[in-house]
Amino acid sequence: NRVIGGELYDFVLPQFKIGTLDTLVRLSDDLGKYDSSYENTMSKFVDTLRGLTGDNNRSLQSQLLVEDKSVDQYIRTFSWDNSKYRADRALPEIISQIAERMGAVDAALKTKMTQYNAIKNSLATVKRRQTGNLSVRSLGGVVKPEHCIQDSDYLRTAFVAVPRPLAREWNNSYERLTDMVVPRSSQLVAEDAEYKLYAVVVFKRVFDEFTNKARDARFIVRDFVYDQEAVERDRLSAMEVVEQEQELLDNITEWLRGSFGDVVAAWMHIKALRVFVESILRYGIPPDFLPILVRPPPKNADKIKQQLAEFYAYLETSTRASDRARAKSSGKAKTSTSDSGAFDMHEFSNILSSDYMPFVFFDVPWTFLDEE
Repeated sequence: NRVIGGELYDFVLPQFKIGTLDTLVRLSDDLGKYDSSYENTMSKFVDTLRGLTGDNNRSLQSQLLVEDKSVDQYIRTFSWDNSKYRADRALPEIISQIAERMGAVDAALKTKMTQYNAIKNSLATVKRRQTGNLSVRSLGGVVKPEHCIQDSDYLRTAFVAVPRPLAREWNNSYERLTDMVVPRSSQLVAEDAEYKLYAVVVFKRVFDEFTNKARDARFIVRDFVYDQEAVERDRLSAMEVVEQEQELLDNITEWLRGSFGDVVAAWMHIKALRVFVESILRYGIPPDFLPILVRPPPKNADKIKQQLAEFYAYLETSTRASDRARAKSSGKAKTSTSDSGAFDMHEFSNILSSDYMPFVFFDVPWTFLDEE
């Protein structure tokens, strides 16, 4: 604490079953993948909830809790949940249990979002039919009974959406688009910023030909036959889609808020396991290390890491079982130990990453809400 001047918190780990060296090396790789995957899942939860609700970060921060705590408080006071993940089980079994829980969460999220996106697309179609221009919108609320020829064995009313610039051309040419168009039957039904909707009476036997000739002239014959019962069915169907969308939205947002805590808890348990496994691999057995959670001052993370690296530089000649284990397991180098069981790190400099630290170090990023 004197070195970094930041906030330090205990990060207490239970006494896990250590297992074999090969198992620890394999778990080290697996844990890294799970760590990254679950962090992405958390980010996905936040982004999805933000997109669905439109809530700002401050509002989301108050909604996203872990065991009735804020994420920051949960991380600072983290303790292993032995009721969910019994520490007396083998490490692969614990990790498999966490992965199974998270697999179920991921599957549920995909299913819920697929269902919601489907109903959202249906709602978009409904809204387009209700609010689009006269070439696409539903005509149920536009056309009135007086605009139609009904109960005729020979005649049918065609409803034609005409681009406004072509209105004069329509009036001059619609009677000649095909035979059997009733002269002077065109009447303006409605208009918007892009189209004018006309009703025109034609003989049923030439309706298809009239439709094709109108399309060639850039007039759009709408597929619509006035039916009051159908209009009412469309109205009720649209209301049902709106209600279904709202119901699914409420369901998925509630689920996201409730499941978010499970995701964070699983992620932190994976972090805890990474700390344990890497510390055993690096420092050997019996376990003799002190896990600490460091919360650096804002924008001082890199400086704190450098200060810690300098302070713990003496550990460069301490036991480094992690790198020896990896080297031994992969056959990249011989294992060389001192009388005390410590490994010579210089032999393995070629397999160490450029950001190697003289202590086990993992980031716990919490930047999804512009907080860290």
